[in-house]
Parts: sequence; C-alpha cells; structure tokens
Amino acid sequence: MSINIDLIKQSGKAVEDLGVQVAQHFYDTMFSHYPEVRKMFPGDMTQQRVRLFNSVIQIASNIDNTEMLVPYLKELGVGHIQYDTRPEHYPIVGKSLLLTLKHFLGPAWTAEMAESWIEAYNLAATVCIQAAAEAMAPGRYVPLILDDVPPATA
Repeated sequence: MSINIDLIKQSGKAVEDLGVQVAQHFYDTMFSHYPEVRKMFPGDMTQQRVRLFNSVIQIASNIDNTEMLVPYLKELGVGHIQYDTRPEHYPIVGKSLLLTLKHFLGPAWTAEMAESWIEAYNLAATVCIQAAAEAMAPGRYVPLILDDVPPATA
C-alpha cells in the first residue's frame, strides 16, 4: 500500500477546521489506553495540545513536500530526546492518532484512508526515530581533555 496523498490532505484539512479539540481527544485517548505515558507530559497540557495539533496539520499538509517535511520530522525527533521519548513510544502515539482521526472523520474514515495514515505515520515515526538515534550516536561524543577542565588550585 502506498500513501494516498489526496486522502491525507483532505483528512488533515477536515480536522484542521475542528481545531485543538482534536488534540484534546488525542491525549484523552492516549492517556486512557496507555496511562503509563502520562508521566512524560506536563500537568498543564495547553501548549502540548497546540504543538501536537500543529504537527498533525503540518504532516498532513506537507505529505507530498519531502523537502519541507523531512527536516521538520528530523527536528521533531531530535527535540523529543529531552522528553525521553523512545522508539517504543511511537506506536502508542500512532494508535492514539488513528483512533482520534477515526473518531472525528466518522464515515469519511475508510480502509484506504486508514492504510494511508498508517503508511504516513510509519514514515514520519521512522524519520523521527532515525534522527534521534543519529543525534544520540555514541560516535558523536567528544572525549574530554585536560584543557576542558579548570586548572587545580594550589
């Protein structure tokens, strides 16, 4: 199966018109199905909801623009290092996203749309995970040398 770009863009536009309530539903869904990840998020989810919503719209709107999308996804993946996001968290997010899209799109949520979103999400998650892995690669570590440490005082 390949990504049906038109379906991704149409569904992205449909949820964009609904606003941040989509992100609210996403987090409610994720935390009810996967309560173990709640501790990774702030108590006040206002900004987090806006960021998630903007990311979903960014991906849906630019699914056919890899020159824009890939750097965005790489930055997203690297940025999630600070939250201790690991590869095993991505399926949790993906399943929660699909349930949210299905909820809001109703009858427009077809098997072809589901398959397209699965492909799109798997692609996005792979780019994020690979970028994070590259950013954390042990080979990037520069060993300390004596010049890095202040001199001892007598």
